[in-house]
Amino acid sequence: MKKNITKEQIVETALALMRNKSDLRSLNLRQIARTLGCAHTNLYNYFPSYSDLLWETHATIQVIFMEILTKKLDMANTVELRLTYFFDAFVEMYMDNKGWFRLVWHEYIEGNRPQEDIEMTEKTNKMLNMYIADICKDLYGQYPNPDATKRVLHNTHCYIVGEISNHLLGRGLIENEAELKAYITREAVNMFRLCLVGK
Repeated sequence: MKKNITKEQIVETALALMRNKSDLRSLNLRQIARTLGCAHTNLYNYFPSYSDLLWETHATIQVIFMEILTKKLDMANTVELRLTYFFDAFVEMYMDNKGWFRLVWHEYIEGNRPQEDIEMTEKTNKMLNMYIADICKDLYGQYPNPDATKRVLHNTHCYIVGEISNHLLGRGLIENEAELKAYITREAVNMFRLCLVGK
């Protein structure tokens, strides 16, 4: 049995096991330790409970998402593509990593939310609003109202979460995942543009 297990190894293993899991509560520290080849007591050095590990993975997923988003935006060669890729990044991340989506948006995590997770969410939101404001400036020639942009982005994101939640619960209107991804991205772009113009 291994003894020198790092915090990063634990988080990476947990994320790999959660990636497409439909029931995150069926996973526990013992299973993660078994996968790592160590005693579950080794995990307690970093995470006193499974909930502590869930909070850590919650913050890490935000970092992973921002890396994916940044790469997608860097590939876009027009402002229209940047806007499409911006929303497509959410759809792809959530649909391709359904267990992570459940953790981020459906799973109740016990205990007090750690300050690190709060700060990571604030940092992520700040970056998202900066990216979308820059895209809007390139589209319309000026920066939009920051409060309106933040509200419209939030509402558009809630639409994306709702569509994917319906799909995961077997209640979506489109069963084919490729068609659904394209549909949600297209509708999110249209919704964002229409709502922002109306503000």
